[in-house]
Amino acid sequence: MTSLICKTALTAGPRGAALQLARRSLPIALTRSFQQTQARQNHSSSASPHLLPEFSLKDRVIVVSGGARGVGLTQAEALLEAGAVVHALDRLPAPGAGSEFARVADRVTSELQKSGNGARLRYHRVDVRDQAALGEVVGGIAEAEGRIDGLIAAAGIQQETPALEYTAEDADRMLGVNVTGVFMTAQAVAREMIKRKQKGSLVLIGSMSGTVANRGLICP
Repeated sequence: MTSLICKTALTAGPRGAALQLARRSLPIALTRSFQQTQARQNHSSSASPHLLPEFSLKDRVIVVSGGARGVGLTQAEALLEAGAVVHALDRLPAPGAGSEFARVADRVTSELQKSGNGARLRYHRVDVRDQAALGEVVGGIAEAEGRIDGLIAAAGIQQETPALEYTAEDADRMLGVNVTGVFMTAQAVAREMIKRKQKGSLVLIGSMSGTVANRGLICP
């Protein structure tokens, strides 16, 4: 009886009429909102199957060191999906058929470019420890493209050797790539940005191995 009285009181008078109208209108409004959201998503999907427009990097020129494989190549592929022009730097000879880099390069031409997202991928062989060569390569990229918008410095190596057996050469090689090489890559890109008064982002990739013993992990 109490619930019946309360229900009657709530639905009586102008306030009750408003509640009833809201109760009838809410499902319609929710359905309409859902349909509009679906329409927007479908439009975005047809325009680019891999990316929301808000995350587009079309026409942005990004340098990725360590870009032939591993984390660097994974980052490069994500940038390409976003429509960026990616210049991959690595010390390896140009990756051949059957490599992961070749797979990504094939995907750019067979899929991403056909979608009209503007992605392009180029490879440059350079050792990040060679400051002069690094500056020449990065300068050439900036000259050819007319700009550089960003860097992902992902080049890094690891050597699984007991600490008591490391040589000075081993330590110099690792620090040369993982520390000095990262800094010099960022410096080379920043120099070209400043020369062109170009804003951008420099992203330096680190590793948990810098703070914990990560035994068993080998980065060639």
